[in-house]
Amino acid sequence: MKTLATVLATAAALACAVPAVAATAPPLPSVPDVPVLGQAWIGNVTDQRLAVLSVHGVRRVEGATVLYYSLGLRSEDRSGADAAFFSSYGNGNYYALNQNGSSGLQCTAAAIDVSGGLAYSALKTDEVGRCISTNNLELEAPRDQLGRATVGWVLLAPVPQDVTTVDVLVGSSLVQGVPVEDGALEPTVAEPAPAVGTGWPTVDTSRVAEAVDPEGAVFDLRSQVQDVKKKVTQAKRDGREELELDASVLFATDKATLTKAATGIIAEVAKQITAAGSTGTITVTGHTDSNAGEAYNLDLSKRRAAAVAKALAPRIPEGIRITPVGKGESEPIADNGSAEGRALNRRVTITLPQ
Repeated sequence: MKTLATVLATAAALACAVPAVAATAPPLPSVPDVPVLGQAWIGNVTDQRLAVLSVHGVRRVEGATVLYYSLGLRSEDRSGADAAFFSSYGNGNYYALNQNGSSGLQCTAAAIDVSGGLAYSALKTDEVGRCISTNNLELEAPRDQLGRATVGWVLLAPVPQDVTTVDVLVGSSLVQGVPVEDGALEPTVAEPAPAVGTGWPTVDTSRVAEAVDPEGAVFDLRSQVQDVKKKVTQAKRDGREELELDASVLFATDKATLTKAATGIIAEVAKQITAAGSTGTITVTGHTDSNAGEAYNLDLSKRRAAAVAKALAPRIPEGIRITPVGKGESEPIADNGSAEGRALNRRVTITLPQ
């Protein structure tokens, strides 16, 4: 865990330091100590500019958890006509962060409890993916405050009291070992997205009532290692080992007869089951995408699970029972609205006994 740092005392060292305000600007309220609990770079691959992401707090409030963070460009990237337009992937998703769409950086935020195997993500307000967060956070600053870091916030699902430390994910950047504390940061200011060191934005916790499916904002972590060549994924879910097989390799489209390529995959799975020393009952579950009808997909998934179970049975130690199950399209792991998502949903999972 990183110790608290004082931004004002280390202004020369931090890229997000607050520059001196011009004499003509109105006086700003001061904050004696600004906690910096961790930092990460966010890079723009199109022109190699960098922004500093600083995490200032993960704080429990009524019905939610507030993540306070700030963004500021490097000193050499602060000027120019495009200073406010900062894209992490070079695809037009600029970091002029706002609540008007689901691609906002803050909507990807999560507090990750690695030991508990859970992630507490942003509370969403609709199916599009808008989240309860700072309404507008831009990297652009007034001419007399160029380079300032701007504070934003986002409401996450409630982090339990027994979780004292989390890893914070914002976009593709991870800040590890952040303490979870109680109560909003103070003092607050009227500015919705203030500069670092001038106070904290006021978080309207009543907006928790706008959250759609708040339970769905808490999800299981899933660790996995994939053998790209053989299309076998080792996973651990709910304390049980799983082997996930790509159905697109095992079967032709709309078929439940194993392909030639499936032979090597089944042999590899059998070796892993034997090496694990498994006993008891193994469950083989077939899954499909949402193409075709529900009843058709359920039947296809059952036939595929049975085919894998039949091929696997003679290759594993005696005494291990196999139960084939079909789930059809009922348990997707990706969006069926895209070809990539449908491919991920077409799978066969083999769950080993505990």
